[in-house]
Amino acid sequence: MNVTSASSALSEINRFVKSFDLDDALNTISSIEDLKKLLVDFDSPLSGSLIPLEQATRTPKILVDSGTTRLGIPWRTLQCPGGPIVLQMICEKVNFALWIEEC
Repeated sequence: MNVTSASSALSEINRFVKSFDLDDALNTISSIEDLKKLLVDFDSPLSGSLIPLEQATRTPKILVDSGTTRLGIPWRTLQCPGGPIVLQMICEKVNFALWIEEC
């Protein structure tokens, strides 16, 4: 991933986190279909998948940033070695990862 695409991925991830800082919609997601619909409604280029809690809490190799939304949803951004920047969030019903697909 080049610097420009990493920067735009990080900007999009930050926009997503800030937009849902006080929105409980993330805690209503219970399936991959719910996640995909939320991304379409949000008009986001991010792709996503549901992940197990073990993956969402495993110590990352490269942690970029982390925090908790004002509603208490933990999130972190990771740099995958040789891969994309990924946002992981731990919500009430599911945990998920979001990233921008490279061509």
